[in-house]
Order: sequence, then structure tokens, then C-alpha cells
Amino acid sequence: MHIPQFKRRLVDKHRFFDQDTLKDVNAFCSLLPGPSTTQTITVLGLKMGGPMLALMSLVAWALPGAILMSIIALSPKFLGATHLQFMQPMVAAFLAYSVISMAPWIRKSTLNYSIFIAFGILGFLINTPLLFPLGMVLAGIISARFNNYELPMIAISKPKPIKWRNLTAFGIIFMVVGGLGLLLNQNAEYLILAQPFVLFENTYRIGALSFGGGNTLAAMSHEQYVVYHHRLTPQEFNNGLGLLQALPGPNFNFMVYVNSMAMKSFGYNSFYQFVGCLIGLVAVFMPGTLMVFFAYPLWDRLQSHRSIRLALDGIFAAAVGFILTAALLINYYYWKQFTALNQHTYLQFGVFAITLTLLSTKRVPTPFIVLLMILMGWLIPM
Repeated sequence: MHIPQFKRRLVDKHRFFDQDTLKDVNAFCSLLPGPSTTQTITVLGLKMGGPMLALMSLVAWALPGAILMSIIALSPKFLGATHLQFMQPMVAAFLAYSVISMAPWIRKSTLNYSIFIAFGILGFLINTPLLFPLGMVLAGIISARFNNYELPMIAISKPKPIKWRNLTAFGIIFMVVGGLGLLLNQNAEYLILAQPFVLFENTYRIGALSFGGGNTLAAMSHEQYVVYHHRLTPQEFNNGLGLLQALPGPNFNFMVYVNSMAMKSFGYNSFYQFVGCLIGLVAVFMPGTLMVFFAYPLWDRLQSHRSIRLALDGIFAAAVGFILTAALLINYYYWKQFTALNQHTYLQFGVFAITLTLLSTKRVPTPFIVLLMILMGWLIPM
């Protein structure tokens, strides 16, 4: 939905850019970790008005959805209402459709599809946050070494100066918050400031390693916040992920909700839950923004290297594999609770099937699907 909207507003209506520029920028951002559409709008601001306009574009793009997610996270009566009873099977269908729709984007190669399936199953069987970064690196190395298909030609522009300070800031923040987060995580129950910092570290790391956009972020956050650390219940996670589909802006705003709910699970009051919203907003977008400021000039120099392009194909295949992990985990943990066939079970299967069918037709916008499920939850008693 985002790129067509950019085209209508920025290309067709205001003519700030031509279509080729939009396409090239989005293709570049799709290869980076982080929110690709957010990075696209940031790079367009960078091209048009420099770093200040880039940051203003980022804030204007992300803030409305982040505010709405904060309101939802801080509204316990809304999240506890019975009209959300069908959010979980709906989200299970959303994740299943994500795998179905993104698998064809993998560059056709037996090795790439093997990476996709292998890492998807490994992520389901091995519950550790280390699998995501290690998997991305390993997939890139395997693809660069063993893939041997022909790649399409690309146009090469004049290289721009590389600003290494942005990569330095990215790396320093990654190492500092990672090291302190590891230390504080061992004593989080004793230090009042430890939990917020640990959440900042987790969110920054997820934002820095989410190749594949919002679907990969959903997979990583589910593993980190639900399976590994038990900061959210599966129902809380799926409710937020479902409601996100009806809101404007980037899917990375999900971390605003996730961190606020995590602060609530730690026993913090509403003020600190709001701090959790701010942690999610800042930490999840910071690494992708720093990476864009560094990598965009570098892209002009490296985009013609065959090994780099082959490695990115493998990384993308692994990213889709981790989306498969999320689909398997969410469906497994949800459906295993239904041990008997009854009216409630049939309703849940029906919601899953209806959602998957509506998504497959591509004729019903996702916000309307979410609103339909909320309406069904309101009309059908538990």
C-alpha cells in the first residue's frame, strides 16, 4: 500500500521525483535491514533537502501511527474487550499469507529456496535470538559462494562521498547497548532502570537486523518478547499485530505497542508504559535511519559487485524463512489449545479461512478486514 501512495503523492501529484527515482530508491532500501518504506521516504527527503528534511520526513511518516498504537497500548479496557476475540486467528492468517505472497519474490534458485525452508524450520525448532543475525550472515555467505545464476544489468551512477560517521554511530550504539543490555539483563529485577534499557537494546537489535521489513520484525519480536522472555502473552501480541493492519504508517510502529505492553507486564505504571512507547519509537527506527545515511552513498559503489548481489539474494531468502518461522510459531501456539471440535473452534477456523480468502483476492484493503473481524467479535458472543 505504501509505495503506490508515494507514487500518487510525490510523483503524480507534486512531481517531486520521477517514477524511476522512486523505484530505484525503494529497491535499494529493500536490501537494507529496517523498515524499507520508512527508509524510502527518508532517502527521498535526503535527496531533496538534506539530512534535516530526511529526519522531518521520517517523523511525519511514523508519528501518526505511533500515536495511535500508544493510545491502544495505554487503553486496557479496549484491549480487554471481547470484540478482539477473533484477532488471533486473523493474525495467524496474515502471517500465513505473508509467506505465500513473499515466497515468489525469492530469486529462483534451488539454493535460495533451500535457504528459505531450512531457516524457516530451524527458527521454529531453535528458540534463540542469536539465530536471526547468525542466520542472515550465514545465508549471505552461502548464497555468494554457491549461487551461479545470471544477474540483470544495472545502471551505475557517479559515486557520492561516503559518510563513515553514520556507520560508526550505528556500530557504537549497537555494541554499547548490546553490552550493557546483556549485563543489566542479569539484574533487571533489582534495578528500576534496567528493564527500560534492556527493552531499548532488544528493540534496537531487532530494528538493526530485520531484513525483510515488518514481517521479519514480527517474527523476531514474537520470538524475543513472547517465546523467549515471556513479556507478552500470545493473545496480547496477536491483538496488537492485528490492530496494526488497520493503522496508517510503517509496520515497525508495532514496537511502540510491544514495549508499552512489556513495561506493563513488568508492573510499571502508566507513565513508564508511555516511556515504553517512546523506547519503541526511537530504538526501532534509529538503526535503519543511520544505516540509510551511511549506505546510500556506498550503494552507488557496490551495487555492481556480483558477490554482494548474490549475498543479498540469500539474505532475503533467509528473511522470508524467518517469516515462515513466525507463521509456524503463531499458528502452532494458537491452534494447539483447541483439543476438541465445538462451535468456538469452528468459528476460529472460519475466521482464519475468511481472512486468508480475502487477502488472496487482493480486493479488500487490510484495514477493512481488521474492522470486519472486530465487528464479528462484537456481534458474536463468546
